[in-house]
Amino acid sequence: MKEETTIEFTMSALRVWSLLSDLKGFARWHPMYRIAGAAEPGAEIDVTWLLFGGDRKLTTQMVVNRLVKSELIGWQMGVRGFLTLDERYEIEPIANGVRIHHSIDCRGIVGVLIGRLMRKGLRRNMRHHDAAFLAFLRRQSRLPGQTTRQRRRPIKPPPRDAAND
Repeated sequence: MKEETTIEFTMSALRVWSLLSDLKGFARWHPMYRIAGAAEPGAEIDVTWLLFGGDRKLTTQMVVNRLVKSELIGWQMGVRGFLTLDERYEIEPIANGVRIHHSIDCRGIVGVLIGRLMRKGLRRNMRHHDAAFLAFLRRQSRLPGQTTRQRRRPIKPPPRDAAND
C-alpha cells in the first residue's frame, strides 16, 4: 500500500534538499520524528516517533536507502518481511521553484493489512507533515540575510573641508 502527496514551493531544489537531508533538523519542523544522525547512504540511524501528541515515544532504527543531492532522500524503517515503511521525498525543479513528492510505502505481511486499515489516517498525517514542512520553508525563506536583492549603500557625506571652518 502506497500513499503519495505533492507540494510546491518557490525555493531552489538544492536548498530544499539541504533542509530535508538535515535529519537532525527534523525536530525544527516535523511533528513526529526526532532523528539522531546524519544522512549518508546506508546509514543506520535512531529515530524516535512522538505518538499521541508526544505523550508516548517509540524509538526504532531507519536506514537511509536513497540519497541523491538536490533530487531525492529516502529511508526505510521496520522489520523486513513483517512490516516496513519506506518513506521518501523527491524534489523536482519546476519553472518557479520545486515540486516535492512525498511518499510512504507500507510493505510486509502486517504492512499491507495495517496500510489498508489506516490509509485515511496515513494520508491525513502525511498532509499534516507536508503542511509543517511548507510552513518551515516559508520561515526559512524569510530569514534575514537570505535575500538575493542588492542592498542600497548609504551615501557618505562629502568630506569636510578644513578651510571652511
